[in-house]
Amino acid sequence: MQPRINITKSACKILEEEVKRFFINKSYNALKNMPVREILTSKVVEHINNFYKLGDNDFISFYNSDDKKRLRIEDEKIIYDTNHNDKKCFVWMINFLQDYDNFCRKLPFWALSLSLKQDKDILYSIVINPFLDIFMFSEKGSGAVNNQRKVRAVSYSDEMIIAKSKNIVMPKQFKKCQKISLNSISIELIYLSMGLIDLYIISKEEYEMFLDCILVAKESGILVESHDEHIILANQDNIKNINL
Repeated sequence: MQPRINITKSACKILEEEVKRFFINKSYNALKNMPVREILTSKVVEHINNFYKLGDNDFISFYNSDDKKRLRIEDEKIIYDTNHNDKKCFVWMINFLQDYDNFCRKLPFWALSLSLKQDKDILYSIVINPFLDIFMFSEKGSGAVNNQRKVRAVSYSDEMIIAKSKNIVMPKQFKKCQKISLNSISIELIYLSMGLIDLYIISKEEYEMFLDCILVAKESGILVESHDEHIILANQDNIKNINL
């Protein structure tokens, strides 16, 4: 496992440098008209393919199905994931700049992540944003680390700061709480993991689209409470607080 972790980290270092170049040097109009996600993905896929031939035991896939439709990789030997559930197979999961409008407007609330999945389980995820000093690594069962420092969601507040995904209605019990929106589910979930947000309400559909950041949240001490129409994420103290 460690060699693949090392390749993931080196791929993310490439991402850091590339995304800095775009974010700093390009204008809003240029970014809106450039295939930035496709360029970043191509570089990362090429890097992985140099070490693990994609199409043998390793494959690529995307958290967002639109990214797969958008991307065109010329190397025919690189094979996308087609539901490889063989326990010997590894799937490299890509999630780059879903909050692209923030990126184009030069707002720092966006993220890129690279994860590894095996037999339907996310083994580890790396989430990065160099402008927010985020290089978050989480391995299943081993905790969460940001820039080599352990991350724990230990905040507790009587007046909770909460956030939610856009496609759900705020439950009545939270309408008096202080709300925050960064227009980036990825960064909001990372801030939840760091204790900067106390509680997150997410739709079940988007929960599946952000399993990279969900793994980070869980490994930092966030609990998952499923309801009929949504899922609540918070640490143990804040979960108890809302159930009083």
